[in-house]
Amino acid sequence: MGMFSGLEGSLEKYIEGFFKDKISGRVQPADIAKKLAREMRDCKRVSVSNIYVPNEYIVFLHHSDWESIFAFSGALANELQDYICHKAAEKKYSLAGRPLVKFVSDGNIAAGSIIVESRFSETPPEEENTAVECEPLEHTQRFTPVKDKPSLDGPPLVYAKLRVESGPERDKTFTLNKVSMVIGRRDDCDIVLSDDSISRSHARLDLHQSVYTIHDLGSTNGIKVNGDKITARVLKSGDVITLGATVCTFKVE
Repeated sequence: MGMFSGLEGSLEKYIEGFFKDKISGRVQPADIAKKLAREMRDCKRVSVSNIYVPNEYIVFLHHSDWESIFAFSGALANELQDYICHKAAEKKYSLAGRPLVKFVSDGNIAAGSIIVESRFSETPPEEENTAVECEPLEHTQRFTPVKDKPSLDGPPLVYAKLRVESGPERDKTFTLNKVSMVIGRRDDCDIVLSDDSISRSHARLDLHQSVYTIHDLGSTNGIKVNGDKITARVLKSGDVITLGATVCTFKVE
């Protein structure tokens, strides 16, 4: 399992050692690992025969601390995802799905602080064993936090639109009026595109402080923004987004 083979019981020290000379700042990787382990323990759910733990973890850091790990955030996230797998196995927990660690820059928390939130990608079953066999992920998503909440008293949020320039939905315009929207072929996606080259859950658009970020959800054919292949990207008005064979233009209202 990646770099963690045979290192159960000292994984936090390994993470610290591996990134010690690469990351400077108040927040150290081993501190993040310990926070992840604590969140896993505190959010476990006990069924008849299994103990399930969240598989998705969001790590909120102050802007300055986030910047100190930015250059290595992909490698660090991959190592922490492996760490979650090993820690779950060590404690005999069952992960609800493939592990994912995301870093978020948030100026609302104190410098040097680490806030971890977790969630289950799927609702844990009551009895059957669906423990995940973990393998290193091929890519890591990094995204902007979603903290904006639509007002229940006012009109729906409308910050931007996505216009389809080419593909089966050509000339169709989708209004982006939620803080998080999934794009894909599945009927339950927020934006449904019938393009066969698009994955069932292809991408997600997250809104934070009037800024949208697009994230690849592990799609087969990937995402390009202005011709560059990306896993996550903050969008600007006029950006051209390619999803499979479908090309869209992002426009801010």
